[in-house]
Amino acid sequence: MTTTTLLIAGMPAAGHVNPTLPVVTELVRSGVDVVYLCDAEFADRVRDTGARFVPYPEGVLTARDIAAATRAGSSVGVVAKVLRACSALVPFVVEQARALGPAALMHDSNALWGRLAATAVNLPTISFMTTFLVGTGAVKALTVRENLAVVGPTLRDMPDALRARRALVKEFGAGAVPDTPMLPLRGDLTLFPIPEELQAPDPRLDATCRFTGPTTTTPDTDAGPTPLDPELAAHLSGGDPVVLVSLGTLHDGGAAFFRDCGAALGDLPVRVLLATGHGVDPADLGTVPPNTLARRSVPQLAVLRQASVFVTHGGMNSALEGIGRGVPLVVVPQQVEQLLIGRAIAERGAALVLRQHLTHRPVPPADLRAAVERVLGDRGMAKAAEEMGRRFRAEGGAVRAAELVREMLDEHAG
Repeated sequence: MTTTTLLIAGMPAAGHVNPTLPVVTELVRSGVDVVYLCDAEFADRVRDTGARFVPYPEGVLTARDIAAATRAGSSVGVVAKVLRACSALVPFVVEQARALGPAALMHDSNALWGRLAATAVNLPTISFMTTFLVGTGAVKALTVRENLAVVGPTLRDMPDALRARRALVKEFGAGAVPDTPMLPLRGDLTLFPIPEELQAPDPRLDATCRFTGPTTTTPDTDAGPTPLDPELAAHLSGGDPVVLVSLGTLHDGGAAFFRDCGAALGDLPVRVLLATGHGVDPADLGTVPPNTLARRSVPQLAVLRQASVFVTHGGMNSALEGIGRGVPLVVVPQQVEQLLIGRAIAERGAALVLRQHLTHRPVPPADLRAAVERVLGDRGMAKAAEEMGRRFRAEGGAVRAAELVREMLDEHAG
């Protein structure tokens, strides 16, 4: 019996890699030979799925590069990073594809190098879209001040992105490089590992676009709690509600935000856990209140199993992980997409949104405290989160996504 190979070109960012891993686990279990290309930082977690891992050329594009571009405030800056990386990554992916003979190539919706490589070797594509499509109507959700805050960085970074695109067209040809807007990319099959109900109507959606619900809520991820180290386990014990604060891996909010969290929540009868991210050293926060523990990172899924409130940036991955475990959100969006995610969940009764960071203003500690107290005191929000989580899981998640991938592989296998 011939084994079918799937080649994956991943985006080196935790929020993009993590949702793919349960799908890869399901594919490997079903006998698919999965070869996953990504930055070496993600080698261990990819290998844990049973897939083969091949690192990208060293130093071409890393999670820290993407985080730096993201923190600069413009999605166009991230696009420019992606475009420049293609010169090194496209020939690398082409070489892997020719050596492996895969039936299809799956790429992150922002991994343009995967699409260009698939075109070069005539492979069908599966795009993995880790969030919903944001339409032109998103501007209506913004205040005038928020629109101005978005426009400035976009105009600043646009010339660099256009230069990078011209260089890419010169190298690979105008027919190979998608027109503007270039990202996110759709494929012959486009998988959305998100609930369909969160996606607003969009003319780009067609029969090739399939929603599977969240892939990070699976029997594996919920089978049992990840062991916590003794300090963290002791901090979360005692019976008080747990408040997790994290702005994800690409944003850090600055030390001032986390200090304000201590000021806002330090005298409440809760256990506060601050995940400051790579950009903030917990030591820079000074002395935190007795009910507060600060770490650069925490095992988020394990902590969410014990949490009562999740203060989050509202990235799709984090938002769905919280809702999937019945935890209502206080969303502090760092960019427009996260505002839209927060609003969609708030409209369903399971989130509050504090939007000051969109215009580079601090969230007043009093506002943060009031939001957390409101969530803790409103059982209806927790119930709404629990009901949403059940609906989302019913869409099939990683199992359904793997089924769709296998159907495509069967169609194109030699």
